[in-house]
Amino acid sequence: MHPLSLFLFAACSSSVWLMEHKALDDFVNLHDPHYQYTFLKKEGTRTHSGAPFFHTINMTSQKWLDESEVDKPVWSHKLTIVLPKEGEINELCLLIIMSDQEVTHSSRAQRTRQYQGYLSVEIKSVVAVLEQVPAQPLTFYKHPLGRKNIKERDIWAYSWWRFLNDPDAPPHWLVQFPMVKATVRAMDTVTDFMMKTYQKNTTQFVLTGVSMSSWAAWLTAAVDSRVAGIIPVGMNFLNFTENLHHQFRAYCGWSYMLRPLHEMNITQELDNPRFRLLASHVDPMAYNERYANIVKYIVIASGDQFLQPDSPHYYFAQLEGEKHLRIIPNDDSRFNSLLNFDPRMVFFISIFSISQRPSISWQRTMTNTTGIIHFTSDIKPGDIYSYHADTVDGTRRDFRMKITTGNSSQDDPVKWIRTGVKHMGKGVYKKEMKIPAEGWRAFFIQAMYQSTGTTNWDVLTSEIHIIPDTFPCPDCNGDGCHGTLV
Repeated sequence: MHPLSLFLFAACSSSVWLMEHKALDDFVNLHDPHYQYTFLKKEGTRTHSGAPFFHTINMTSQKWLDESEVDKPVWSHKLTIVLPKEGEINELCLLIIMSDQEVTHSSRAQRTRQYQGYLSVEIKSVVAVLEQVPAQPLTFYKHPLGRKNIKERDIWAYSWWRFLNDPDAPPHWLVQFPMVKATVRAMDTVTDFMMKTYQKNTTQFVLTGVSMSSWAAWLTAAVDSRVAGIIPVGMNFLNFTENLHHQFRAYCGWSYMLRPLHEMNITQELDNPRFRLLASHVDPMAYNERYANIVKYIVIASGDQFLQPDSPHYYFAQLEGEKHLRIIPNDDSRFNSLLNFDPRMVFFISIFSISQRPSISWQRTMTNTTGIIHFTSDIKPGDIYSYHADTVDGTRRDFRMKITTGNSSQDDPVKWIRTGVKHMGKGVYKKEMKIPAEGWRAFFIQAMYQSTGTTNWDVLTSEIHIIPDTFPCPDCNGDGCHGTLV
């Protein structure tokens, strides 16, 4: 059986969507008469490997809230669908979800277009890009700080503030709800357009996005059985209540990237029952059983400014189904490394090029003086090594690429260094590092696997091990979680 067939069989045979019913299910499935799409143009272009067609579509996904609450309640999006000019087209589509800020990043937008064309021709697949998720900028008339034309993180913060402070606010006030609905309507549009225009049945999707866009990928996979795989980038926010408490202990406060949540006094609500209700609606771990038959390739940055690089400790082992982790060293929440080489594309190609992805596991242990990772792989890696880095001092357990101290900041203070690992035999590799005299040391193991029939490498990593396993500050509780930005 072709590896793609095996992949699709696993996804289609799932019954997870018959599990506990959620408010997000109702919101996504509720008919919205505003949904429509208009085909605008078709363009041909040439890449080094062929000449794909680019189809531009204007799609209206929904009306979120109404004119009494927000200035632009109707969400419109640009949707680009790419397919090869020649040959059979398979039934799996890669859908890339992008925010407005990513689209205005011209280099990233251009690179995404190049990858679209390359993948479409290389593997005879439909590749789609959905833009403006969430729709922005938006002005909310009841914003307590009077902010106007707010974007991304500020929209996220306001929607959460409204839900937390208004006991009558329904869960669809949380901006993640309309982001998911927009993604589902994009899949509907791709399926309908491909059938009507090319008589091709696009039945399964792999979703990917960066940061908030990848949050939409996680939650869409939980409510739509057409999603066979997800490649979330920078969405290291699962089990987020525990992860936020973890950040407070590590930083003795909150990362400056959480400014919108801090300004809206959301951080002090972490232990509020209403916050637990919020998490039950939008924390992907609240849908964990639904991921049992979905392939997950999680990409995070070692220097992410939102959450700590060891955040997977609070969710990865608990995640249901096939899962893989990739930590990118010397990168942060901007993921500038994706401009040069995008691991998402390689993993998507791997679905077609190999019949079995590597199965790996790891154990993190400590002695009185060292930390150890034992890494096990059922397939021999083409190359394997480790990366490690130290904090700048003993004040904070902080590996961000930009660190603030008072009114000053440091760019790239933490450098990740590549070193070898020890082969212990029988597919087991070991990395042992000494506990530093001051501060903290982090390290992880990275393995590379040659994709069959291509020149591409699949890269998988262990979780990060931070030694010593101590924190500079005690945890917060209740109103004490308001904290300060650092």
